[in-house]
Amino acid sequence: MAQCPDPAPAGPVNWVALPPEPWKNGAGSTRTLAADGAKRWRVSIADIDRDGPYSRFPGYDRVSVVLSGQGVELRGEGAPVLLRHGVPAGFAGEAAFQSRLLGEPVRVLNLFVLRGAASARVHAIGVMAAALSAGGLRGPARTIRLVVALRPGRLRGEGVDAPLAAGEFVLVEADGDAGAAFTPEVGPPAGGLAAVALDIRIAAQACT
Repeated sequence: MAQCPDPAPAGPVNWVALPPEPWKNGAGSTRTLAADGAKRWRVSIADIDRDGPYSRFPGYDRVSVVLSGQGVELRGEGAPVLLRHGVPAGFAGEAAFQSRLLGEPVRVLNLFVLRGAASARVHAIGVMAAALSAGGLRGPARTIRLVVALRPGRLRGEGVDAPLAAGEFVLVEADGDAGAAFTPEVGPPAGGLAAVALDIRIAAQACT
């Protein structure tokens, strides 16, 4: 029987209500927002309250966005990686890093994409940070858009009109770079990171 391992469009969902899971290296916990059953991609949010080793994920490209807190510095193999509030930062999953907090504990959104099997583009909404691409995929693709709201707002597009409270996320189908867009509500707290939008591409022949 044909199976589609990718999650169906869903939401809004409060990610704080999701069950925490232990880190791969056992040094902390995270919450998975959405993942591909074939392990081509995953999106999660982790809380980091102390310095320590970063888990390794060989074969994957990673993108991290600090949602709250000052930031984290990763040092180890290759050049250091600085994770700053509201700025997507990419690095190879197989690199061995030690993390060092730059101040108070942080909350970090993490994207994992398997090279050659998926690609993604991560955009921080409400701040002056460039979108960041990761992974690689050729040929026809299906695009899934995942939006994580840090401030109240609304996701609108063809067939989509969903209010999002702070701390909620939604998963919708997208048509390439087109599709639903998130608009934060006017009013306090003004400025700053409003949401993170992730466009994740997988092969169009997703059912095997």
